[in-house]
Amino acid sequence: MSMQLPEGYRPRDGDILVTREGLVFYAFGYEHPPMRAFAFLKYVPSELAKGLDVDFLSTRWKFQGKILLRPRELFSPGNWRKVLDFLKSKAPEYVFSCPFLGKEMIAIPFPSLEHVFIPSEALKELKKLRPLDRLQRRALELVELLSSTSSVPEELFGLHGSLAMNMHAPWSDVDLVVYGSREFRAVEAAVRELAGEGVLELLSDDPIEARRGMKGVFKGTKFTYTAVRKLDEIRTSYGERAYVPLGQVELTCRVVGDDEAMFRPAIYRISGCRPVGRWPGGLPEPGQVERVVANIGLYRNVARAGEEIHVRGALERVLELASGRESYQVVVGSGMPGEGIWPLKPNHKA
Repeated sequence: MSMQLPEGYRPRDGDILVTREGLVFYAFGYEHPPMRAFAFLKYVPSELAKGLDVDFLSTRWKFQGKILLRPRELFSPGNWRKVLDFLKSKAPEYVFSCPFLGKEMIAIPFPSLEHVFIPSEALKELKKLRPLDRLQRRALELVELLSSTSSVPEELFGLHGSLAMNMHAPWSDVDLVVYGSREFRAVEAAVRELAGEGVLELLSDDPIEARRGMKGVFKGTKFTYTAVRKLDEIRTSYGERAYVPLGQVELTCRVVGDDEAMFRPAIYRISGCRPVGRWPGGLPEPGQVERVVANIGLYRNVARAGEEIHVRGALERVLELASGRESYQVVVGSGMPGEGIWPLKPNHKA
């Protein structure tokens, strides 16, 4: 039996979708087909895992009596194909041939859903819960601290991950969501302020993570915070655009707009693109590229306006179907190996 979804439910990036088989998916992005949600697989029930030929983490989670396993690599090109093949054998209705992307995608039909965990609602439910364990108390304490320091209302925070599904362990992380671009920037500033005061610590072992500043430790508990668009920030709908892949490219460019760089997909408005190495023949000139779009969460919030970046990804033609307008973007996370975004030092010469 499928669940009763909220009236007018519109999937947003990071909503947790649990199917009737007990498969756990995370919604991806904001352009979803009618009555479906584009998603990626996050957890697999142990009884189904033997049919999926990927490496799994050694950790086990338990949700409503089922033991869940998590693939070690969620976004590798090889795993993506294996997951598609697995779903075709176990739940073929979850594989969707998208005419606007020109490829097969995971798109979960709403009638197949048993549970949906929306971060904002998960936080509301946690506030009602009694008694609270140590991790739950720490999560609420962190939300209160970030809200008061940033002046972002607690209603614009949400709870994600295993804590949202109430399948966490004492060593689990606290995964928070901030709704809104401006709100995220305010929380980001608050996190850095609190880190400077020693109230919390930002993790900086990895250079990319140090730039993002989205992971830290608060009173011995690891935490992350990510951004989700508010409903009035969702500017496109499924079927308004078609995306045509043109080939793999590598270039450098200047970021001129970062107000959508914290979301997934992360969107960087760019200018002044220059090829790195030989530019493939027959493609539009590098200077025509207007955006870099990162589907991989690691590459959100890695660069700010005014900074130079080095990008390797898939060049796409974007066609606005109503107006016929064409533009070009480079997609990082298209399914090909070696793609990424790397901020450049100011004195770097491409």
